[in-house]
Amino acid sequence: MVRETASILARFAQLARPRIHAACVVAIAVLLPSCLAASGYAQNAVAPPDVPRASVSPLPPAAPAAEAAGTVSLPDATFTMPMPQAPIAPEQEPAWTPQAASSPDAPRSFPLDASWTDGLQFESPNKQFHLHVGGIGQIDSVWPIGPSSAFNNAGGSTSTVQNSSATLLRRAILQADGEIYGRFDFSIQFDFANASNDNDGEQPPTFGNLASNPTPLNVWLQMRDVPFFGYVRFGNQTKTIGMENNTSAGNLPFMERSDNQDAFYGPFDNGFSLGITAWNWLASERATWRYGIFRPATNAFGVALNKYTVGARLTALPWYKNDGRQLVHIGLGYWGGELVQDELRDRARILLRNAPGFTVPILVDTTEVPGSQQYTIAPELAIVYGSLTIQAEYAAQFFTDATPSGVGNEGTVFYRGGYVEALYFLTGEYQPYDRHAGVFDRVIPLHDFCWRGGDCCRSCGAWQAGARFGWLNLNDKDVQGGVVYDWTLGMNWFW
Repeated sequence: MVRETASILARFAQLARPRIHAACVVAIAVLLPSCLAASGYAQNAVAPPDVPRASVSPLPPAAPAAEAAGTVSLPDATFTMPMPQAPIAPEQEPAWTPQAASSPDAPRSFPLDASWTDGLQFESPNKQFHLHVGGIGQIDSVWPIGPSSAFNNAGGSTSTVQNSSATLLRRAILQADGEIYGRFDFSIQFDFANASNDNDGEQPPTFGNLASNPTPLNVWLQMRDVPFFGYVRFGNQTKTIGMENNTSAGNLPFMERSDNQDAFYGPFDNGFSLGITAWNWLASERATWRYGIFRPATNAFGVALNKYTVGARLTALPWYKNDGRQLVHIGLGYWGGELVQDELRDRARILLRNAPGFTVPILVDTTEVPGSQQYTIAPELAIVYGSLTIQAEYAAQFFTDATPSGVGNEGTVFYRGGYVEALYFLTGEYQPYDRHAGVFDRVIPLHDFCWRGGDCCRSCGAWQAGARFGWLNLNDKDVQGGVVYDWTLGMNWFW
């Protein structure tokens, strides 16, 4: 066990509200007019409004609706791009139609009204097209304390960075998301802070052979209101397992997810996979379900070959009161199927990153073990009681026909791990909950941070203290990957 002792976290928040909310955060706005995607944020599922946009009566352009309170209107913007004609009921006349092209080769154009309402938004006058742009940025500064030998890789090999202190760009996520006709959702999201080891053969990674590799995250198309299935999503998307895996990086209480994420949920693919899923929820919003079929990968770049995996996640709210100020969440996730190249490797790194992922010291590691299939189940529990939040997950992985090097077929081996965390708002807020995705949502301070001497503006934003205990056991039979226990402490400041 390595004691992780100090981390100063600086986070850039998603551009989702006119306020800046994050732990030690500075927020930036990034405009990507060429990107189209869905109206949700980061890893969270996109939930349509109560009234689909396609059913909203078109507004005549000569009489714009009054601006809602708290909305800042920006000058209208006109972009030129291909766009299909929206279906129009026979008894209705469109309030606006695309301009006729001056020639067969000329593209059609349509206006987009730009505004700032819960983020940078663009919308067509007839409400049939909507676009949101934003991103997440996080900077991490780390000072590991301890002898360099304590930060060697599992098995005793020397890691590249060992106990070096470091400051690094942890995440630089740009995204565009939106909807068309109230029937289709899009998401385009990339992390530009990812790096790979630009080496031939088995040379050790160094800072001299780093190569920047933007990584796809949520890149998918979704159809709404599909009979029997509900919402159907195609593309690169979060796996159907793990509450923290399905929570956006901008809404996590700690900079890094638990050991379960590193070992089971997203060991080499960031917790994403190419596939097709269906998801929906009860009319009462007290239960959700999502299931699908995927191609597993051992990389984060959206490349998967030959094999298939299935996954599912169910969540429920047996107790929900006062708009989520008191609730109990229960869930169960599953991920199982064939193995890429018929082998499995589970490992976990230190929970404070002091270098790009592939150079970070590895604490426990099974190495590549030949086998046939893996099955992982992950129960989850979360409780909100006012300012107190408790969250816990357990993961159990069954690995069939495991055949360690130099040993015969061991049959099925069993790996397991889990965590429990407690969080408390010192300033009276509570943890919001997304009832369509079954995860926690972004925190909204009761009072935005403000500290000016001339106009009696005094507010410290929201402060949240947190602690997490995690453990991981990769030992079973002749597979001796190791055991790790860790504590994580943190203080979050939401502006």
